Amino acid sequence: MSAPSIAAGAATPSEIRRGGVVRSIWRLAGERRGTLVRSIGYKGLQATFQALPVGILVAVIESLRQGSLDARALAWATAGLAVCIVGQWAAGFAANRSAWIATFELFADLRVRGLDHLRRLPLAFHEDRRTGDTVTAMTQDIASVEQFSHEPLQQLIGALWAPVVVFLVLALQDLPMAIATIASVLLSVPIFVWTNRVFRRLAAERQALQAEASSRMIEYVQGLPVIRAFHLVGERLGQLRGALDAYRAVNTRLAVRLAPLGLSFMATVLLGIPCVLFCGALWLAGGTLDAGTFLVFAVLALRVFEPLVAAAESFESLRIADASLDRVARVFDEPVQSEPDVCAVVTTPPDVEFEDVTFAYDEGAPALRELSFRAPAGQMTAVVGPSGSGKSTLLQLVARFRDPQRGRIRIGGADLRDLSTEQIFDAVTFVFQDVYLFPGTIADNIAFGRPESAREDIVRAARAARAHDFIAALPAGYETAVGEGGATLSGGERQRISVARAILKDAPIVLLDEATAALDPIAERQLQQGFAELVRDKTLIVVAHRLSTIQSADQILVLDRGRRVELGRHEALLEQGGLYHRLWSERERAARWKIRPAAPHHERSSPPAPNF
Repeated sequence: MSAPSIAAGAATPSEIRRGGVVRSIWRLAGERRGTLVRSIGYKGLQATFQALPVGILVAVIESLRQGSLDARALAWATAGLAVCIVGQWAAGFAANRSAWIATFELFADLRVRGLDHLRRLPLAFHEDRRTGDTVTAMTQDIASVEQFSHEPLQQLIGALWAPVVVFLVLALQDLPMAIATIASVLLSVPIFVWTNRVFRRLAAERQALQAEASSRMIEYVQGLPVIRAFHLVGERLGQLRGALDAYRAVNTRLAVRLAPLGLSFMATVLLGIPCVLFCGALWLAGGTLDAGTFLVFAVLALRVFEPLVAAAESFESLRIADASLDRVARVFDEPVQSEPDVCAVVTTPPDVEFEDVTFAYDEGAPALRELSFRAPAGQMTAVVGPSGSGKSTLLQLVARFRDPQRGRIRIGGADLRDLSTEQIFDAVTFVFQDVYLFPGTIADNIAFGRPESAREDIVRAARAARAHDFIAALPAGYETAVGEGGATLSGGERQRISVARAILKDAPIVLLDEATAALDPIAERQLQQGFAELVRDKTLIVVAHRLSTIQSADQILVLDRGRRVELGRHEALLEQGGLYHRLWSERERAARWKIRPAAPHHERSSPPAPNF
């Protein structure tokens, strides 16, 4: 599936954080910039309609002072005020409509892009990063930027533009008094810069702690059965409470640190009122200002200061949005797995070949070391070895969940890195030990890899996987909802659905990560019958912990500490007397283990021997 396209001209992920949050939103908008510009223009027009009554009132007061106010002039003034009121409503409606449409479409696209980007990231990113952190970035953080874009941003624009219009009107009336009015605003700028710097740092810390609290919540809910089984509810709840307490503490610090700074800013701005009164009284007494002009400024100067105080409140949303966008951008800036410019063509049978492959999860010991082997097309290759020998890592490399640091992996003669994601998806089916079923119906989950499949094909795959009988016995059959993760089904039922999903996909290469290890004998036998249908004429690579399941393999690859130590058929490996022979012997001895009841305490004359 190709990546969903965002609006033409939109910013690429690496460009998202060039500049502040407003500039970043502009870059993201793409072809929606015109709609955003219209919304800003409408908001400016609304602010103008809010400020124009000041000019009308100035004219009325001046007419009163000169004694020239008559009924006709008063009617025109009243009509002008009515036009301003209607204009405010109409422009505000148009501004909000444009802003909401543009931002909702923009951030809907951003969420889709985010999910597609997560899909194309290497598996290491998801394993190294806490799920809650990623979820918070793609949900709450994007929502914070979205909320700022369609409401506080518009309010901020209007709150900053209205004082400009009022100042221009007052400047036409008396320039020195207008300068006295704006002087306190200029004095408040350094305080605002300081406040903004502190808020930006604390906002980033706040968003990080919010993500930590969300991670703890997800961990707690997902792990609740295990937590309760080990009676760790209080301890784990304490960890969650600790994360919430840290989040509360940073919010408290925000309030404690910013309240004095915010009050200082607002107090400095509002000092303009006594400044206007003092200067006006001084110039009135000196004869350079008439009483009417003094009255105009005394009454209307508040129209300059009140919007600026309101604008300061919008900066809280701006800084939270800024910190949130930083977190979103860090996810987008993670490099995706490389895609070839020109895809290779697989022309030979779908065998799998490792050539001197070395892979390490970190800078420690490699999980695979200079591994070379070939899994022939149409045959079964089993991979065995002690725990930590690199078996599951090998399967992940074949599916290109990860890339090796050295060496090559080929499918049908083509290097995996020269194949597109779609080509690898079409070539490889992975049946995991831990099956995840998506919310929806059983039919949806079976057809997950081939959503266009007809119902008869879904049923045919379920029959082949020995899943049809239990599905048909369910109240809604194939339309039964499976619940989150498939929680309403047993482990064997989930595995058979996963096998049906793989059968329906019908890829030429099948990877099995010991899909029967946790099943009871009956479920295992049913699943083995389904596997027989799945792997017919397929290239099969299976990781096995139960050695009895792979005796008939065409070849068995034995790993130890990431290295190939043996390769051959079951009988030949037993004759060699190496690691495989030892593993088989341990398996045979474990099969003979029996648990017998311990002797009563009063019959023991010496410390009891192990009772296996």
